[in-house]
Amino acid sequence: MQTRSIRCSGGRARQTKNEIRNYDIAEERRAIVPFQAHVELLHLFLAHRDDVVERIQGVLNARRKPIEYLRDRALLFDHFEDCFFTMPGLTQAQSRLRGELEKAHRASGFRPREMPGVHNGVIDPAEMMTRVFHLWQQTRWPGRNGRVRYARTLFNLYVIRCLELLSLRLWDDVASTSAGDRLSQVQGVLDRLRKTTPTDQPVFVQDARWLIQLAQSPATDNLGAYFDFAESVETLSDQDRIEIHKAGVRMTAGHLRSQTRYLSSKMDEQSLILSTRNSNALDFALLIQELVPLLKAYEHACHTGDGKQRRELADVICQGISPDPELFLNRVELLSAYSMIEQLFITTDSDGQAVYTAMGRRHVHLLQEYEARIGRASTLLAEDCPHFRPVAGAYSPYGVLYGFSSHLIEHMALKASQPDAAAHFTLEDVFLGEDANGDKLAWVSGWRKLPHLKPEVQRLFDYPQQFAEDMFARVEHALRRGASDNEMNVVRTGRLLVFSSDAPDLPVRFIASSDGQLVAAQKAVACDESRLLNDRREGKHLLSYKTSGGWVALTKDILTEVLGTGRNVKIDGPPPAAAGVLKLMCRDLVRDVT
Repeated sequence: MQTRSIRCSGGRARQTKNEIRNYDIAEERRAIVPFQAHVELLHLFLAHRDDVVERIQGVLNARRKPIEYLRDRALLFDHFEDCFFTMPGLTQAQSRLRGELEKAHRASGFRPREMPGVHNGVIDPAEMMTRVFHLWQQTRWPGRNGRVRYARTLFNLYVIRCLELLSLRLWDDVASTSAGDRLSQVQGVLDRLRKTTPTDQPVFVQDARWLIQLAQSPATDNLGAYFDFAESVETLSDQDRIEIHKAGVRMTAGHLRSQTRYLSSKMDEQSLILSTRNSNALDFALLIQELVPLLKAYEHACHTGDGKQRRELADVICQGISPDPELFLNRVELLSAYSMIEQLFITTDSDGQAVYTAMGRRHVHLLQEYEARIGRASTLLAEDCPHFRPVAGAYSPYGVLYGFSSHLIEHMALKASQPDAAAHFTLEDVFLGEDANGDKLAWVSGWRKLPHLKPEVQRLFDYPQQFAEDMFARVEHALRRGASDNEMNVVRTGRLLVFSSDAPDLPVRFIASSDGQLVAAQKAVACDESRLLNDRREGKHLLSYKTSGGWVALTKDILTEVLGTGRNVKIDGPPPAAAGVLKLMCRDLVRDVT
């Protein structure tokens, strides 16, 4: 149906939804972020902290407001930002900076995916306001002193939000200053925030390099944006790159371990393995790209006898492989295929032949380097690993549970509304195991001990000591297997044989299709086309191609259920172009026997 513009009473054409969306995207692409101006603006906010805090506590004085207002996150955010951008003395140029960082963030590809019931976005003070309003409604609304105290928390949270967004602008128009110099400026604002923050208030993050990873934690449909920034990081100094990679490995692995914990109560062990391997192509690919430079640095530290650096890097690497240590250590052929994302890594050349994109070539190169380096490092990691074993009564990062990394900041921010909140820990501490006196365990365990939550709900989020020990035990076991010379530990990986072969056919249950004829002929399992294309975008397929009647896809479950058990299977019928894609997606796992 053709969509038309409809005239409003004022004579102006009302824009259609598509026109509005296209306009918004165009505006975002045109957004130019003056980096230095944003740094100066944040310093101005810090200089007028008390005035801004007083304004925020006025917004928090909402006890008599209707419930709709207390839940309206967008309206609350506008009122909250007014506390900063309506300050006396702010220039017009500074006022125009409002919202620029958010526009640039979306234009870079980080447009958060809609996830009903889950806050999926960068740190948001208005989101925390809706939660604290609910808490106060269920318990007791604070007086002015209590509101001022929480207003200070929200002030810090907003500065961290701005720095988080600004950290991804390091590489924008760097003709005047380098990305490294800009990173130092972000650290300078962060240091000033920490030094001027009252001792009873959290500063949330200490190291600006962690902000780069934190800004990328929400889920988005544009997966390519993550790889663009991963490549940009390589322009920074060695020291900065290593610290950024450490942060990325720790937070990504923690997210995947939390997923394992959540799903383990809903499915058996085999189903859990299949689900987590099949649904995490992006996270696996990013982990590999972050782990390669860390493994290189680890080998160097071992070679030079730098014990401190060796142990710290071993800690990070062990956390990095912990979501699926068997896959990351001993089944790297399978890991390689699981980490491939056809839509990003494969294209066709002028002759119609399947080839790697530039992004794909970079990833394949890193896969090859990862395989070589993890093979050499396994024995040394097995020696270092016992230092990080979880101990009863003390905190271990193997037990922390969260959805996205930004949720950790949200836990700290909501807990800060309570007088017993510990303020001296930061995001970085979540991923360090040192906890001699149990203070960190009490801090993490206390995040969900809030007065409006029933005891039975709080117990659901008790620190999972047994889970932490089990996750770590898997790492130790896989490292021992990888370091062993016992041939019994070597598991053969099967092959996909294209076209004619004596091998058995690939079972139909691994072939999904929206093509009715293929389904009717029992050559594929029916799958809605929108779901099939969404799974393709998420990297859940080994291969997908269009037919005259719809789409066909091979699921990655083949890797564990068939090839992982050492069996060969044949695939008949894919078009030559599709067969070419399959060979690129499964390096060394496909044989053409025509």
